[in-house]
Amino acid sequence: MRLRCEHQDGPVWRIHLEGRDQSEVTLDGEGLEELDALLTQAEQAPHCRVIVIESRPGVFCRGMDLAYVLAHAGEDLTDRIRIYARTMERLRTSRCATVCLVDGEVQGGGVGLAAACDAVLATERATFSLPECVLGLIPAMVMPLLLTRMPRQKARWMALSSRVVSAEEAAELGLVDELFERSIDLERGLRRVLKRLLRANPRAVARLKTFEQSIAHSRVAQGLEDGAMRTAQDLLDLETIKAIRDLLSGESPPWFARYKGGGR
Repeated sequence: MRLRCEHQDGPVWRIHLEGRDQSEVTLDGEGLEELDALLTQAEQAPHCRVIVIESRPGVFCRGMDLAYVLAHAGEDLTDRIRIYARTMERLRTSRCATVCLVDGEVQGGGVGLAAACDAVLATERATFSLPECVLGLIPAMVMPLLLTRMPRQKARWMALSSRVVSAEEAAELGLVDELFERSIDLERGLRRVLKRLLRANPRAVARLKTFEQSIAHSRVAQGLEDGAMRTAQDLLDLETIKAIRDLLSGESPPWFARYKGGGR
């Protein structure tokens, strides 16, 4: 897998996954290390607000690079496999909002890549499947990501059956957030999503993601108490008070940004 990143001078970074030598995209160690480094770079760029992950039409990602696995049969691949886990965690916890565009087939680790993002936008021809059990494996790194989005039993059956899940069903299960008929509709839908995301205070985006993770396993009462403390602290922030005053007077907060990137 190779990467191409567009608009690194703006608030929206578009990361394109590309296969090597015109082949379909698979997740190999070098490509994942490059993605991890790019995510780190985006984290450190104060102007980066949204990361968009996309791939070629028709096939988004085939998952693990099985040719590499066969070429290194019998070797301990722990370090290379951990690169996927580290990269998915970096994507999942990024201070930036993350959006995945799916316009085709997704398998194995590619499903986890999509699930790790804050929003998954897909066309009606998108499909999702976990073929690991057919190979004698289990989707051990994908399951934790799936369980943040869909019911446990549904995720288990998806893995056990290795069946292909349609885009419509994936939307019903929570794996897809917004569904579009065609590729051109997907791009238009992305622009609407970006317009909304670029109106959010980037510090609030980061705080929201951190807070959501902190209360993930809390009881409701504890979550409400933590939420009260968080809100009280936020209302002491002068930037927040100024934004409230600006909005009430019909002005836009200073963090409002526009996406000027072109279509595909």
